[in-house]
Amino acid sequence: MKRLVTLFLAGVLFSGCSNSDVHQEKVTELENEIAEVYAQLEEKEMEIETLSQTSAEEETGEFITIPKDQAPLLWKDVNAQLWDYLIDDSLAEENGWKKGVTNWREWDGDYDQALGSANQTWESPGLLMNAWMLDVELSYGLGMDVWEINTRIYFPNESKAEGYIMSYGMRDDSVSGSDIKLTMLKENDFWYVEKAEVRYRCSRGVSEGEDLCL
Repeated sequence: MKRLVTLFLAGVLFSGCSNSDVHQEKVTELENEIAEVYAQLEEKEMEIETLSQTSAEEETGEFITIPKDQAPLLWKDVNAQLWDYLIDDSLAEENGWKKGVTNWREWDGDYDQALGSANQTWESPGLLMNAWMLDVELSYGLGMDVWEINTRIYFPNESKAEGYIMSYGMRDDSVSGSDIKLTMLKENDFWYVEKAEVRYRCSRGVSEGEDLCL
């Protein structure tokens, strides 16, 4: 690019010099223009070189990437905890710990019986799940005892829905998160909770029976 600009300006310069009416002032002006173009080209080359260099974030590993074939699929892996794909667990593994997930078990909390009966109140499983979370005060510790809570719903068929309430970032050195699964059924165009289950995300591993975090 620089060579092309130089040849072009040189051609202009020499064609101008062949004209007897061109004065030294014109020659100097063209030389200044060539110098200015050179300066601009050097500046652009430095910008290109800077952009092509590996960023500090990439060198230090601040940006975490995972292989495409391991990434959860949107609308497919409905109960995937996304943080499990992003957190660096290498230090824990060096200490002999390996993260894991417990088995599903019945959720042992209480909730309003109206949520578990076909009483023609909730027209969608999303509204029902929000009502359930409000009733059990699941978000009470958000920002204090747990960092994040998110929800998803999967429809095995038109009259059944599975709602997932996923908490992550718990202030616990053993339990990093939990998943609550609400099985919801539809009757006469309205939804109710059939059962609630829970499992835990373990930072240091799972017990032999896979029921508890170590």
